Amino acid sequence: MPDKVLAIHGGTPVAEEPLPEIYGGASEIGEEEIAAVTAALRTKKLFRFLDPEHSRCAELERLFGEMTGCPHALAVGGGTAALISGLVGIGISDGDEVIVPGYTYIASASAVLICGAVPVIAEIDDSLTIDPADVEKKITQRTRAIMPVHMRGYPCNMDAIMDIARRHNLLVIEDVAQACGGSYKGKRLGSIGNVGCFSLQHYKIITAGEGGMMVTHTREVYERAAIRHDSAMCFWKPGESNVRPFPGENFRLNEMEGALGCVQYGRLESILSRGRAICNRLRTELADVPGIQLHQSNDPAGDCGICFAFFVESSDRTQPFAAALRAEGIPAGCLYDKGIPDRHVYPYWEYVMEKASWDRHGRPWTSPLHDPERRYTPDMCPKTLDILGRTVMLTISQALEKRHVDWIIQAIRKVAENL
Repeated sequence: MPDKVLAIHGGTPVAEEPLPEIYGGASEIGEEEIAAVTAALRTKKLFRFLDPEHSRCAELERLFGEMTGCPHALAVGGGTAALISGLVGIGISDGDEVIVPGYTYIASASAVLICGAVPVIAEIDDSLTIDPADVEKKITQRTRAIMPVHMRGYPCNMDAIMDIARRHNLLVIEDVAQACGGSYKGKRLGSIGNVGCFSLQHYKIITAGEGGMMVTHTREVYERAAIRHDSAMCFWKPGESNVRPFPGENFRLNEMEGALGCVQYGRLESILSRGRAICNRLRTELADVPGIQLHQSNDPAGDCGICFAFFVESSDRTQPFAAALRAEGIPAGCLYDKGIPDRHVYPYWEYVMEKASWDRHGRPWTSPLHDPERRYTPDMCPKTLDILGRTVMLTISQALEKRHVDWIIQAIRKVAENL
């Protein structure tokens, strides 16, 4: 008979051994990745435009274009670079407002600021993604775009977001940094809005070490983004752009990263399918546990299967519940722990909250085109903080075996019934 005494109270832990820490693309790196990067090095042509016909960066762009159905893809140096390039691509600049969720990595807001616009923070809902109802409330005469962020691999309610965008003549830039390969009602995430932006950073579903990708259906958007990502883009491909040149940066991906990304891309569906199978089993077998409410996805079939989340009754129960799971040998955490300055939660975006700037004149905050009364406070999105404060989260490794999943199920039931 299983021990009902919680391990945190001296009972026997459920897990008989540590769970695998393997997660995402980095853990899958093997001889194929090593060979691909080595082959790139042996060419001694690490700059993608030295041999464009054989560029691995170009091949990675082709793969993302194929996956999303977008005819234009741009490989860049990181997820934030993809967001900046995408924002410039759709014309975001000084005087514009972009609505972002209160639960996303700080880079989402940072990219908006770097483009001279300001972020407007909206609530999330129980999907852990942006709340369309609050998005509509946050629209002003300066609003130009909405940035839905598919957090933790969970798809946003894109039907509602796109409906709002159409009715208010707004643009949509999807932040897909944590949801590469996910979908919404059969459409790949990143392909639904005007622009989709991906990250290939170390901790993502697939990785190039660093790196990112921007995709779009619109040629002009791609051309503007390409010029922003490379100050000399017009010279590498003369005569190919109809957009007048303007100052850019250096957000280019190199051939070693491109080679690594191409091999990792081949692992994407396997990583997703294994994680989804685990999450599906957890949802099925834990649906009736008293005292917890399972996360409700906008499209369970499109989830990436990288996280399993549930809500407890009140925020004062969250940390004890997570601590009890950890004592049972199940790695679990809280999404809003006031003792940890998590940059995924908006009160910890200090340079947004304090309207800080790198510019001695205080731009973009001090621009006469922006609302001088715009203020940010830690309690401005109470619904978001309430939801996050009641959320217990488990990161799901695609390497979990049946016995590991059995232990997770047993531990959650044990803690829910005995804490």
